[in-house]
Amino acid sequence: MAGQRLASELQEDVTCPICMEILRDPVTIDCGHNFCLQCINQVAKTAEKLYCPLCKLPVSKDTFRPNKLLASLAEKIQAMDPAELQPEGGEPRCRIHKEKLHYFCEKDMEFLCVVCRDTKDHKSHDITLIDEAAQNYKAQIESQVQDLGQKDKGIIEEKKRGEGAIQVFRAQVHLEKLKILEEFKHLRQRLEEEESFLLSRMGWLEQEGAKQLEQYVAVTNEQLTSLRKLSKSLKNKLQMPSLELLENIKDTLSRSKEFQFLKPTPLPADLEKKISEANARHASITESLEELKDKLKTEGKKDKSAFLQSLNIKEMERWHLLQKNYSDLPTSVPTTLDTASADPSLTFSQDLKKATLYLTGGTSNKQTKPRRFYPFYCARGFPSLSSGCRVWEVEIQGPSGVAAMVGVANELALKSQSQNSSAQSCLWALRISDSGCQPFTNCKVLEYHCTHVKKVGVFVDYDRGEVTFYDAITKKHIYTFQTSFDRQVFPIFGLLAVRSSITLSP
Repeated sequence: MAGQRLASELQEDVTCPICMEILRDPVTIDCGHNFCLQCINQVAKTAEKLYCPLCKLPVSKDTFRPNKLLASLAEKIQAMDPAELQPEGGEPRCRIHKEKLHYFCEKDMEFLCVVCRDTKDHKSHDITLIDEAAQNYKAQIESQVQDLGQKDKGIIEEKKRGEGAIQVFRAQVHLEKLKILEEFKHLRQRLEEEESFLLSRMGWLEQEGAKQLEQYVAVTNEQLTSLRKLSKSLKNKLQMPSLELLENIKDTLSRSKEFQFLKPTPLPADLEKKISEANARHASITESLEELKDKLKTEGKKDKSAFLQSLNIKEMERWHLLQKNYSDLPTSVPTTLDTASADPSLTFSQDLKKATLYLTGGTSNKQTKPRRFYPFYCARGFPSLSSGCRVWEVEIQGPSGVAAMVGVANELALKSQSQNSSAQSCLWALRISDSGCQPFTNCKVLEYHCTHVKKVGVFVDYDRGEVTFYDAITKKHIYTFQTSFDRQVFPIFGLLAVRSSITLSP
């Protein structure tokens, strides 16, 4: 390149003809040539009469003129990248001795020519051929690439666990909202203020849960991105020529060695504490209603004060923003069973919260069409969901070997006669048996989970396209489907064993 050639020529112009290094304190002598002040003084001391070392003209020792312009240029040349000073199209050479570079100094991390190698500055150092040094560092890079790959897998697994824990937390918040609504509906007039506060509290916790999920995903993704960029840079190093590979190699390796996954906390203890306090408050009201109706208002004010005082400034700002934006809090409707769309072999409780499977010879003979979601006998839940979030829990009871299905399905699945009838997912469910549970869609069956559950929770975030299953007793996450809903979805329930039953709550 023209710029590189110019830089090389400029370097020659600011090189002292005596020491062959960049000019230091340059001076111009009578004939117009330039030298380092120290170099020309040294020549002058050894001669009675001074002659220019280049043109051999006589010059006066008393007329050395400092050359500030040349000094400034020399400083700029010294500050340039050595690669910019190499002649265009030629092999890299030693900047001082103009010899080819053959060696690499491990201590100083510098390229050396044969002259540099034998100088006192490097003679006692560990020096190898450039290609040998490159091979040694390639091995280190490959080892660290493998190590970073293992860290990548570990972060992904930890990310899944953390996201699951947060989703279960959000499901608990939604479930608590449903319970609150159910138990307060007969006491609306007397407890209106208390209900509004508790729902606001749940809404705030729901918002905090969603916010924590976004923060957790952002932090882990940021570290994954950083890790992958670092891994990619190392892989790119492997493809470089030896000279480029060895440039700043220790810094590159140091960065990858020092990378550590800063494991973020999926769910802060403070949020756990807040939901626990909210649950405790709700339980206290339920147990004390008959005897303490007249005291509820006073206790409510105390609880509200304690909750608000527990918030820091930022939390208080989010709380006030929630109050401003949700002055009319949205209500949730508990899930019930839809008898009109159910398999005729199922019987239902009066409150449409329980379904039991009874099979007789006459019943099975009446079935002339294949069952939806065969082999299960199914019922749809009500109401449907086309936005927002919904949670429900299902207790499974029955004889040994009981099997059940819980999940959500859209209209396409409900109209089809086979769960494999569409190439597009329209069913997201969990198959449950005594030996464990298995997530599946109408398109594929996923990895089996050796998790024995008797009561399973289902949390649907329609807007995020997520269906989360969790153990409703232990509150442990089981599995989360991530999809994109393009139409309304319905809860779906299925039984397989005779006299088995499902019971919905709240």
